[in-house]
Amino acid sequence: MIGYFRRLDFLIASLLKWSVIACFFGLFLLMISGILQRFMPEFKISGYEEMIEFLFVWMTYLGATAMWREGMLYRVGAFDKVFSKSVKRALGVIIHLFMIALCWVLIFKGSDFAFSAGEITPFLQFNKIYWYAAIPICGSFMAVYSLISLARLLIDPSFEEHQEVITLG
Repeated sequence: MIGYFRRLDFLIASLLKWSVIACFFGLFLLMISGILQRFMPEFKISGYEEMIEFLFVWMTYLGATAMWREGMLYRVGAFDKVFSKSVKRALGVIIHLFMIALCWVLIFKGSDFAFSAGEITPFLQFNKIYWYAAIPICGSFMAVYSLISLARLLIDPSFEEHQEVITLG
């Protein structure tokens, strides 16, 4: 059973990674086409801004979900060096409870927002629910990963949640 969940987690991680890469690549191609439009006015793409908005929204939420899954969101690293292991675990539990509360907002308020928007894009004539659906869908994945991390923190005393991530130099 655990092997199944590990494979599922690997599949979700791969899907998140390649979806973010695909969105980024799509944005790159659209930006290049935007540059070409300036030099060749006859080269037009209808719904250009709508496609950029769609890809950017999904890339942002999928990327945040991938980082959430990895436990790589920004945090105050000084706490890791100052507090004892039991205090860090207690702080981790509190933080995950707040993260789950945020996920609740993303899921329920995001769903309400997505279903009540009723907006149609001007050129592509798509319902904006496809844009806004990123909020509750990614919030659901974030909630699952937070619940798993919370359970691991509570069950396994040797569990270290975060790895040191250096973003500068």
